[in-house]
Order: sequence, then structure tokens, then C-alpha cells
Amino acid sequence: MTSLKGIRLQLWIMGTIRATEALAWSSIFPYAYYMIRSFGQVPEADVAFWAGALVAVFTFSEFLSGMVWARVGDAIGRKPTLLIGVVAGISTSVWFGLSRSVAAAVAARAFGGLFNPNVGMVQTCTGELARKEQQAKAFSLVTFIRSLGNLIGPVLGGLLADPVARYPGVFWLDSTWNLWGKFPYLLPNLVIALLQTLTLCVTFLCLRETHPRFASRYDVGLVAGRRVVRMLRWRSAGKDYAYIPLSGSGIDRESQAPEEPERQRSVEETSDDAQTETLDDPVKTPSAQTFTRQIILQVLSLSLLAFHKVSSDSITGTFLALEPSPTGDYQQQGNSTTPSATVYHRSLSLPQAKGGFGFNTQTIGAMFLSEAVVRVVVQATLVPLLVSRLGALRAFRLVLVIYPAAYLLTPFLPGMRVRPPLRLAALLLDLWLKVALSSTGYVCSAILVTNTAPADGTLARINGAAASLSCLARSVGPLLTGKLFAFGLRLGHLEVAFWTLGAVALLGAIESLFLADCP
Repeated sequence: MTSLKGIRLQLWIMGTIRATEALAWSSIFPYAYYMIRSFGQVPEADVAFWAGALVAVFTFSEFLSGMVWARVGDAIGRKPTLLIGVVAGISTSVWFGLSRSVAAAVAARAFGGLFNPNVGMVQTCTGELARKEQQAKAFSLVTFIRSLGNLIGPVLGGLLADPVARYPGVFWLDSTWNLWGKFPYLLPNLVIALLQTLTLCVTFLCLRETHPRFASRYDVGLVAGRRVVRMLRWRSAGKDYAYIPLSGSGIDRESQAPEEPERQRSVEETSDDAQTETLDDPVKTPSAQTFTRQIILQVLSLSLLAFHKVSSDSITGTFLALEPSPTGDYQQQGNSTTPSATVYHRSLSLPQAKGGFGFNTQTIGAMFLSEAVVRVVVQATLVPLLVSRLGALRAFRLVLVIYPAAYLLTPFLPGMRVRPPLRLAALLLDLWLKVALSSTGYVCSAILVTNTAPADGTLARINGAAASLSCLARSVGPLLTGKLFAFGLRLGHLEVAFWTLGAVALLGAIESLFLADCP
């Protein structure tokens, strides 16, 4: 497969930015309900709603600011914009951990979403760094690293939340400070803030600018990073001439010495003047030329995928916890296990989708953990192989064609007329299939958006719009699907919600027939 030599470090840095963001995003899942309840400000019946609001407000705020950050990235460069996002992430983590009211917690999450440019900006940087033959591996690597954050986040939040109650021998209620007693959910957020601070340092020292207009700009961070490398390689300050560049490190692209800042600025200005006629100014490019028909179709396709994927995730936990109906139960008679005669009829009709699996929180957590592990493996192995063999467009269409069938069968899994181990195996296969489909679909979509951009300078705005609308889909989708799930539960037909998602997925599959792999 194509090598990532020369850009691997840059991809790892951008993946780490997304991974620490994913840590902050997913770490609240285990304790959000208990955090809201600990405030004692909302009725018990409304706790679940406000716990969900902590998730929804973040993505909705991302939707509001997505296009703004795209323009900021065009105006000041990709690297400064990403640094602003990491600093905002650190502030958000500390603020959220110190929250002692529902309003403060929601405000912290809203702030984190509004000042998070990372989704669209990292996609843009990856697209600008990777050549076409490198795209599959490049986007897969960044997504793979982010998946590690999603894998570790819930574990981190579950282990470190409320440390006084969990680890009384280590954390105690100090009569003077009582820090962990006053702020029981501060510890996981402090750990995440520390990881984000390390990411900030590495980004400042090692990440290079990818915007064509600012690539030659003097970067004090890269110069400092170069000096750090010299120190680590036991080079004295007076032997600059003996410095050996690190291949592909991304911090040796500056051809000017740090002692020549004025000369470097002059080179930058001259370079910018010379490129005025050949490089489009992305800020001044008309929207009609940026958002072509093909780009609109690509953004719509990504939004549809985000809508049904996240909506499915939002109801999966409830579906797994829901008490099972008698339809899928087996009764033990002597030495044989047979289905109850009062439930089954000798027909080929599907069982009614009235109940779930009745799993406890530990089992559901194990299910989600298995999904995260599968996602990491798929990102590292299957996705690059599939895209390299089929191409991004054909792989994307394949994913979207399979998705509706997966939703069609999901609500009937608890009522399968098989032994419980086989029913569990079918459930895991269903969950893992959707993980593989979504992982492949997101990478293919990122490649297609990059390839169909009318010009390199428009990529930030396109990715900003794509990230913004997909965030809107991830905010609205779970709310609508939750209502449909409750409606179907009252009717005794849980397939209402899942088949609606299948219809959305089918719409996405049809829409993919109009997609292309070029502008």
C-alpha cells in the first residue's frame, strides 16, 4: 500500500487533537446522569433529559459555529485555528469539572461546541497534506487515532468520576479544602485537560501549516520545536550547521534559520505577491463556485449518514436495556429447550418487536466497549484495504446499500427463535456490522469531499459546512428518533424507529448514485 512517509507525524498530531476531543466528548457518558442528579435542581423524571442535553448542546453549538471557524481558518491559517480549539477544549474541561449547577454544566458544553473547529479543520488539513494515492491511509489513520479516544473516554470517565466514593483510601474529604467532595466530577476532566495541554504543546512545536497562502510563513513554534529536537539529540547550540533533518518529521520544513526572521518574512511577502495571480483567495471565492452541485450532494450524503448512524446509537442503549417480551423466551422442558407454544405459530412471519434484551449496565457497557474495539481494528485494517481495492466512491455506495438491511432486522433480534447464545451472537454481529459500515462510510465521505472540491482554497469552507450540517443532524436525529422509539414502544412495534432510520439510510443509498469522485 502507499506509504505515508513525510506526513505520518503530521497525521498523528491531528489524530491526537481529535482523540483528546473524543476523550472529552465520550468521558461524560458514564456519569452525566449522576452528575445532573447530584445538583438536585431538576425533578428525577427530568434527569435523563438534561443528561442527554449535555450531549446534544455540544453538537448543536458545533453546528452554529462550523462555518465561522472555516472562514477563520482561511483568514489566519489552519494551525492557529487548531491551537485556539485545543485551548478552548482545555478551558471547557476544567469549567465542566468545576460546574455545580445544571446551567453551568450546559454552558460549559455549549462553549466547548462553539469554540471547537477541530472536526472540519482536521479534515481540511488531512486533505491538503495527503496526495490522492495516500488519502485512504491518511484519513483512516486520523480516524483510527480518534477512535482510541472514543474507546478510552468512557472508561476514563467511569473510573475517575466521584473518586471519594470509589477510592476512599486514596481520596478523602479534607476538612479544609474538600476539593473532591465539592467537585466529584473534576478529576476525569482534569486528566483530560492535562492530556489536551500536552497535545497543545506538541501541536505548537511540531504541526506545520497546510494552507497554501501561509505555508511559508515564519512559525516560531516550528523553530522552537527544531531546537527541542537538537537538544534531545545532544546537539550544542553552536553547531547549527551539523543538524540532520528528521525525515518526515514535519518540523524541519522551515528552510530559514531562526536568527533570520526578517528575511523570512520578506520571503513570505514576496511569495504571497507572486502567487496572487495563481492562487485563489478562499475568503473571496464566491459561494456559488465553492458549493457546486457535487459538493452539495456530498455534504447531504454525509449528513444523512450522520443522522441515522448517531440516531441509531442513541436508542441502542435503551433497546438493549429494555425488558424482553415473552416472544423470544425459551422454556426448558426436560433435557430439551423448546420455544413456548403459546408464543410461536408455525409460520414464516417475523416475531413482533415488543421488547429488548433486558441487559444490565455492565453488559451494555461491555457491548459498547466491544464496538469501540472493533472500530479501532476496522479503521486500521479493513478500511484502507477496502478503499484501495474498490475506490472511495464504490466502497461508499456499498456501505450505504447494506445499511438499510441492517436496520430492517435489528428490532427483531430479541425475538429470534434460537437459543440465547446464538441470539447474543446475532446481536454482536449486528452491532459490529454497523460499526464497520459507519467507519468505512465516514472515511470514504472525507475522501470524496476532498476530491470533489473545486479548488484547494475552498476545502476549509466545504469541510466547515459538512461538519456543521452533520453536527445538526447528530443533534436533531436522536431527538426525533427518541420520540419515534417511545411511540413504537407504546404501540408494541419497536420497528417504527428502526425502519424509519432504514428509510433514511435507503434515501442515502439512492442519493449516492449521483455522487462522483471528481469536481
